[in-house]
Amino acid sequence: MTDPLVRVEDLQKYYFEQDSLVDRLLGKEPESVQAVDGVSFDVREGETLGLVGESGCGKSTTGETLLRLREPTDGAVYFDGENVFESADLDEFRKRAQVVFQDPFSSLDPRMTAGQIIREPLDVHGIGTKAERRERVEELLERVGLSAGQVDRYPHEFSGGQRQRVGIARALALEPDFIVCDEPVSALDVSVQAQILNLLEDLQEEFGLTYLFIAHDLSVVRHISDRVAVMYLGEVVEIGPADEIFENPGHPYTEALLESVPRADTSEQGREVDPLAGDVPSPRSPPSGCRFHTRCPYAREACKRESPGDYDVAGRADHQAACFRRVEDHDYWDSPPLGEDEQVAEGTADD
Repeated sequence: MTDPLVRVEDLQKYYFEQDSLVDRLLGKEPESVQAVDGVSFDVREGETLGLVGESGCGKSTTGETLLRLREPTDGAVYFDGENVFESADLDEFRKRAQVVFQDPFSSLDPRMTAGQIIREPLDVHGIGTKAERRERVEELLERVGLSAGQVDRYPHEFSGGQRQRVGIARALALEPDFIVCDEPVSALDVSVQAQILNLLEDLQEEFGLTYLFIAHDLSVVRHISDRVAVMYLGEVVEIGPADEIFENPGHPYTEALLESVPRADTSEQGREVDPLAGDVPSPRSPPSGCRFHTRCPYAREACKRESPGDYDVAGRADHQAACFRRVEDHDYWDSPPLGEDEQVAEGTADD
């Protein structure tokens, strides 16, 4: 197997709160929000890796940090074998790695026309003559389902789906290899979502693109992803082939996410998973051990004491979950179950 195009190793992004003069005099360390804490995964060339989880789990911050739109706290990101965080010159990386943002309106400058927005990356990197750039812009507009005649329109003159097409055209301008799609259809109507997803799949096949597709909509993720990584409270708790994740989830949090998906047929029998207890803990002070133990229906004392590693699910090395229930001989099985009161109390103590 060839090396992955993108390799993320122990990525961390903390946001440190401003410390007061009193805190400094007392020698207190400033509090931090652990938005991303030790995330690792690979993205193989030509594939789509879906990154899913509840709002606030750190998935968008992960995408922005690996692109160095935010500076990391720790960890490494290797792009085509080169450590992005150690590079002083990001010009080549910026050409090869692009992003499609969630909001198709706020991500476009309202004072610039569609043509100017799409042409801007070419201007910044000094690619082509003025005539060649104009030709490239018109070509991209046509390729994403718009027309060359719309080149001089402003963002407010487009619908939401059309604005997202402009954003996609901008991401394609420099002929990248890798695109982070950060919730690219969540702000669109369902019918328009399908059109944009089909467009992204067509472009991937045509240009050999590699995607990190960030979303909270599991049906969208299953439709477009080859593999899926599930995040909870700043950590990846499960990763594997998309079909395996949806048919045989290995982590209780993944089970709960799948169980929460609305069904058109109420008679359909789903997995028997208890509702999650409590709220998501504060990322300022995550729970000890397994971060999900405060809400997990299977939690035992061992989950509170020890942080789980990544264990194979059903003997598959390509499907791993951070849960002691995947290990037959772990002392998890001999430790007492946590009471519901204990789980909820620890999960909300720092709120």
